Amino acid sequence: MIVYSFSEKGNRETNEDYIISVQFDNNDSLHIVADGMGGYLYGEVASRVATDAIVQYLIERQSDVDITSTIQHAITFANEQIILKHKALRAKLGTTIAGVYIRESVAFAFWIGDVQIQHFRDNKLLFVSESHSLIKEMKNNGVVSSKYIERYKNIVTKSLSGYSLEESITVKQLNLFPKDFLCICSDGFYNTIETSNLIYKPDEQIDKVLNTLENSNEDNYSIIKISI
Repeated sequence: MIVYSFSEKGNRETNEDYIISVQFDNNDSLHIVADGMGGYLYGEVASRVATDAIVQYLIERQSDVDITSTIQHAITFANEQIILKHKALRAKLGTTIAGVYIRESVAFAFWIGDVQIQHFRDNKLLFVSESHSLIKEMKNNGVVSSKYIERYKNIVTKSLSGYSLEESITVKQLNLFPKDFLCICSDGFYNTIETSNLIYKPDEQIDKVLNTLENSNEDNYSIIKISI
């Protein structure tokens, strides 16, 4: 397994995205992209707090057999840490987040909000996570005009922002084969870049493409690419 990652602030003052990959042992690894919510204060704090909480929780329980349940509890723990940080800073803060926990030949994919997970095999997109966004819900209920897409495109319906997680978090199992690719990317990435055009390029070429957007991309943009 080979991991490539990139994160840049784009045409923003700060980078509120936070990315991490952790190798637990030969069989288990964890990869996360979090996107701090710009509508609140401390987006960069929220993305780091939530990610670090999930990593901490899973490190301590790596030997658990039911990894799906453990991931769901880890996300609940992360939300609780957001609540504590909210009280300490006396300010609203939140983040969207997505990740994959890889155990041997299975990836356990989880997400809240609009950070996206994509699974490629043989130049085909096998799976893409469905964003928890207002636009997505509107599209599911009918045709949405371009003016509404522009107006509501950044509104998410789920996030880690200290509010009660009313529904259990979906964890999708993805079976992995040699030469598969997994990509986790923030909306600032996939709204600008077609992932399928990049993932099969050498990492140094990907770097060149992404660095050209450093001062022009409207949003922070981040990706973790995992080559199986």
